Amino acid sequence: MENIEETLEELGLTKNEIKIYLFLLRTGEITTGLIINETGIANSRVYESLSSLINRGLVTYNIQKDGKHFQAASPKIFFKLQEDRKKKIQEIIPNLEELQNKKEVETRTAVYEGYQGFKTAFTRIIEDCPNNKEIRILGFSEPLTKKESLRIFLSNINLKSAAKKQKLKIILDNSARKELGKDRKQEKFTETRYMPEGYISPAAIDIFEDYVYIFLWEEKPFVFMIKNKTIAESFNVYFNFMWKLAKK
Repeated sequence: MENIEETLEELGLTKNEIKIYLFLLRTGEITTGLIINETGIANSRVYESLSSLINRGLVTYNIQKDGKHFQAASPKIFFKLQEDRKKKIQEIIPNLEELQNKKEVETRTAVYEGYQGFKTAFTRIIEDCPNNKEIRILGFSEPLTKKESLRIFLSNINLKSAAKKQKLKIILDNSARKELGKDRKQEKFTETRYMPEGYISPAAIDIFEDYVYIFLWEEKPFVFMIKNKTIAESFNVYFNFMWKLAKK
């Protein structure tokens, strides 16, 4: 019974409403006076709770010679109440999201740690970047590009990007031509260029829209995300400069 009462409270019923509803389920049709006597709830609280239960459709009544007789509705009514609540929530979600977008802070950051966090960050990039938009990438240098696990992961994640026809512009270390570069060359929506020998990038950087993702592939992979229009524009300027220096 305790679990039932806790659940009913979670569904929005007050303690008095729960007590009255359960009492009516057990006893069937009954008058207000008997409800007051048997439950021990004050007169005013009983009338208040009955009114609320009736409005929710949880209690019905009929009028007889000795006054109103109340009875509990079938417990299955809770299914309908939850459906109605779900519909109301669905109706207001767009308005709530609009408010959230208006109040969104200028800068947002996130940190992803570990191999799973690394995968999550890449997945977020593909999901958050719109179809047919461009992702600009400053790739890892050796020896990272020779790590088979990293190569396989990047190839798989780029298949998801290709499905959304996202255009990838990638700058790699020249030493990556035979390994990672070869993988990228086979991708339909990817354009790759290479920096001269001596260029080293221990981190990878992905830029799209107002987002910048910085990846470190170490023993414990680490990703730092920044969402800020000004910062993203600054990284784009840097990328454009590097792109002009890089060779096909």
